[in-house]
Amino acid sequence: MEQRVFTSEIFQPIVPLEEIKYDSLSDVDLWEAFKKGDEGAFIRIYNTYFEALCDFGVQYVSLNIVEDAVQDLFIDLRKKRHKLPRIKNTIRLFLFQCLKRRILNILKKENEMGKENIHDLRFGITPCHESVIILNQDQQIKLQKLDKALASLSERQREAVYYYFYKGMTYEEVQELLDFKDIKSARNLIYKVVGTLRKNFSIFF
Repeated sequence: MEQRVFTSEIFQPIVPLEEIKYDSLSDVDLWEAFKKGDEGAFIRIYNTYFEALCDFGVQYVSLNIVEDAVQDLFIDLRKKRHKLPRIKNTIRLFLFQCLKRRILNILKKENEMGKENIHDLRFGITPCHESVIILNQDQQIKLQKLDKALASLSERQREAVYYYFYKGMTYEEVQELLDFKDIKSARNLIYKVVGTLRKNFSIFF
């Protein structure tokens, strides 16, 4: 997926900016700069996380729905920047939480309109197309076997796998995204998933 540059009818086309000054900023400082109206900080956040958000969203719905949802998310964030909370952990976690709520609301509305049966929807783990096409035949066979092993997991377990193994998130981030009461619950779920995959798909362990 190529990098996207944020534009919309309420924005002027963005001119590339010198972003070196943002490299040394922590997530907290970058977020605070964005909240105070720094357009360069906004562009950095958008260009850094657009692709990751789309990759996350397509685990739930089709890419065209996800791209619209992500664009709308950034429009809303920019409009409400002065009212946004301080981030507790990382910008990525905050954006994932926002997008997850937005997508679930979209699915809920579609379900109410009879367009989609939300109960039939399952969190998938879909690798990006670019990653799949560069795999050799043996790797693709292993990927197919892994897909079957992951299909045997519950939706919550697959979601945990995606966050922890595919996105390298911490137990605390998994806890936040899955709405667990404590980190121990997230850790126990990951351990259980590893045990299940060891049993069903030993080739990767």
